[in-house]
Amino acid sequence: MSTNQIADNLRLKDAAAYIGVSKPTLWRLAEQDPTFPNKIRISSRCCIYRKADLDNWLTGKEV
Repeated sequence: MSTNQIADNLRLKDAAAYIGVSKPTLWRLAEQDPTFPNKIRISSRCCIYRKADLDNWLTGKEV
């Protein structure tokens, strides 16, 4: 995996900060908003979000 590919993936805390919400709000969005990007489970205790997926979701939310 290249450095760019690693940088394009965000852990939960970083994904929440990236979209400007708290971790509990990110969890709520993931459960309640069907348009929110799916998390990618890396292990039983680790999951990531693709930065590009979050960007696309944010673009769709713009008014």
